[in-house]
Amino acid sequence: MPQITAPRGTRDLLPEEAVAFSHVESVSRDLARRYAFERIEIPLFERVELFARGLGESSDAVEKEMFRVGGARGSDEERAEWALRPEPTAGIVRAFIEHGMHVRPGPLRLTTTGPMFRYDRPQAGRYRQFSQWDVEVLGDPGPAVDAELIELAHRFYAEVGLSGVVAHVNSIGDAACRPPYREALVDHFRPHVERLGEDARRRLEVNPLRVLDDKALDPDLAASAPRSVDHLCEPCREHFAAVLALLDAVGARYEVDHRLVRGLDYYTRTAFEFVIAGREGQQQALGGGGRYDGLVEVLGGRPTAGIGFGIGLDRTVLAMDEQGVTVPPAGPLVAVVGFGDDHADRLRVAATLRDAGLAVRPDGTSRKLGKQLESAAKAGAGWAVIIGEELARGEVGLKDLATGGQRTIGVDEVATAVRG
Repeated sequence: MPQITAPRGTRDLLPEEAVAFSHVESVSRDLARRYAFERIEIPLFERVELFARGLGESSDAVEKEMFRVGGARGSDEERAEWALRPEPTAGIVRAFIEHGMHVRPGPLRLTTTGPMFRYDRPQAGRYRQFSQWDVEVLGDPGPAVDAELIELAHRFYAEVGLSGVVAHVNSIGDAACRPPYREALVDHFRPHVERLGEDARRRLEVNPLRVLDDKALDPDLAASAPRSVDHLCEPCREHFAAVLALLDAVGARYEVDHRLVRGLDYYTRTAFEFVIAGREGQQQALGGGGRYDGLVEVLGGRPTAGIGFGIGLDRTVLAMDEQGVTVPPAGPLVAVVGFGDDHADRLRVAATLRDAGLAVRPDGTSRKLGKQLESAAKAGAGWAVIIGEELARGEVGLKDLATGGQRTIGVDEVATAVRG
């Protein structure tokens, strides 16, 4: 019988690899708290219509990369066409509208972390199921929040230990000034349509801005293309100038990237991506986001400003590994060992140490003490608490598994001793 393996484009996160993921998730949770974001959870699947309307029919996420789920039996609702979420913003906005969250004191600051799904060609750092940290702000139209989110992402990368991260930023205008820019792009690219790839030709007819997003675009043709910043209306121009001034004020590293349009149709005005300086390329973006001031209205809600970003945790961990970032230890692991069948004593002492906040691994075997200590060291324990006759006096043996030093101390002194 052939062996069953994980689906192509997915992976198993093994315990030794999960350490780095736990670290970056912990950093994201702490930053979400410090920046006053509230947690929201949304389903892993939604109606295809939600993503088609929100992300845009021409976006790769909808056109090529959605995991569609259908064929369910039951009511018309259950037989609807569903898709695993390729990104969380559309679902969060759907929840915002469905639950009348516009009446809450705003702006709303929401965050979620979890798996996303895209049926894309698997590549290094690009999986069909991947983890993402997402933050969204609904109800704030001003430029200050744009700069704040870019600064937040920079802080995240710094606190997980990455260096050299730069934000690429651009403004792609809004409904008032984008149509003339679209026409300018069509006028520029149409005489050179034979130099465009198949995807770029199709995008030229459906969404000309996304021609700039084609990584195979002729460099000379791209360099001579009209720039969105030269076609901004006065309100968009003032907004973008204010964002850049605020980024300068907070010392956030950025570069204006005139080709940056992002891949989803809902973006307006400010768009941004995060890359390692000098490693810009098709698969090098660590995360990104932007404004989507018209999305709530498109999905049936009241006009509401919105902005957010998504940070790929898989890409972040891969970049940390490439830079040799050392993940700080989670805390000392303590093994509880003993003689014979004193398992009840081991479990009672383990419970006491856990009450003190320690991570504890009791040995449940009746092996010789030396074998238990050897096993504890291999499991990564730094200390071993040895249960013996001293327990009757409230004492245990405490062994440093790195140096071999051992002493007798009270059970209530163990936590202080192993923490140094």
